[in-house]
Amino acid sequence: MTVARWLGMAPLVLLCASCTRSEGTVELLAPFSDDTVVGQITASWRDVGDGRGGGAAGAGEREVTFRIDATNRLAEPLYVRLRDFRLVAADGTAATSTASADCALAPGATPAVLSGTLSLPAQAGAIRGFRLDHFALPLSERGRAFYREFLLEQRPGQAAAIDAELAAYAATPACRAQ
Repeated sequence: MTVARWLGMAPLVLLCASCTRSEGTVELLAPFSDDTVVGQITASWRDVGDGRGGGAAGAGEREVTFRIDATNRLAEPLYVRLRDFRLVAADGTAATSTASADCALAPGATPAVLSGTLSLPAQAGAIRGFRLDHFALPLSERGRAFYREFLLEQRPGQAAAIDAELAAYAATPACRAQ
């Protein structure tokens, strides 16, 4: 390839480098067993470039969009709660979203259960990964029974409160793409 051709491709390479896209996956475990994988969440994010000027000490910020897809590996619905999505940059800087999802995940894959935009300081460097507070509970009769027994061991004498909590999970609306 000639030097002129390489130089002609330079703007395209620079454009693609400024729009980095990454992803990561976390397994969803049943709360009553550290060995029971009931699903997974996959977070992907895309650096959409410079955002607002300003920020801390006048430093610029860059916007990053994110999306979380979820997969239920069970044959029955799965209650999921997703909160406090955080992207962590190379320098340790983290940006947190206030977006959340509380819903019943149908069997199979559900795209865009949670999505949003975050702002990171421009100088934060490449994004190294994500963190997300999550909870998943099988909504089958058996899954709820296992969780009920698990909770009764931790909170003896609170059967009525535990039953109300389980009923609230079971009544949660279905997950929908955001």
